[in-house]
Amino acid sequence: MSGEQMQQEKPGQKIWFPVLAGVLILAIIGVLGYPYMQKQQIPVLKAMSDFTLENIDGTTYTFSESTGKVRLVEFIFTNCPDICPATTYNMTLLQDKLKEENLFGDKVEFLTITFDPEYDTAEVLQEYAETFRADQSGWKFLRGDEAAIEAVTQDFGMAVMKLPDDNSPSGYSITHTARMFLVDKDGNMRQAYGMAADMDMDLMLKEMKILAD
Repeated sequence: MSGEQMQQEKPGQKIWFPVLAGVLILAIIGVLGYPYMQKQQIPVLKAMSDFTLENIDGTTYTFSESTGKVRLVEFIFTNCPDICPATTYNMTLLQDKLKEENLFGDKVEFLTITFDPEYDTAEVLQEYAETFRADQSGWKFLRGDEAAIEAVTQDFGMAVMKLPDDNSPSGYSITHTARMFLVDKDGNMRQAYGMAADMDMDLMLKEMKILAD
């Protein structure tokens, strides 16, 4: 028997190599494509309009300037007795978690916008921010005139109503939709969350990390 005949390939040897190569390729595609698939599972709800408001440090803030960052947007009024401070407190916890992962400020930004620019001056908002240990390097507290605030709240789909309230320092209270919003790097609303006790903190952190990737 010749040496050539002795070196004949075993049955199936030529088949297994391309099969294994194909499996490896699919595995690589799966690993690389997983972040993309996760992002696709968070639907685009709407494209947000640009806006400009006043930051409490005296500068102006234009929404499109933070394109490239994921933004968590909260609406509050500082005289709110319950849901607003509870929401802001939870955001402080999220801030700390994002800092641990080196995402806060550079990749994820928080926005707190007041419904009540009449009472919530820059000084009042600054005191509010300090109460909740807000790191203003990545957390903006914004106000504007009533027309500007109304335009922003309407674009986010917030319903707002001012009601007389003798127990409030301002003489009125504000009833509003209990929602906060996640906006992606391209300015698209991707998620609407509940506020205060209705915040799913683990889900919010997970989705911010997915969109920040």
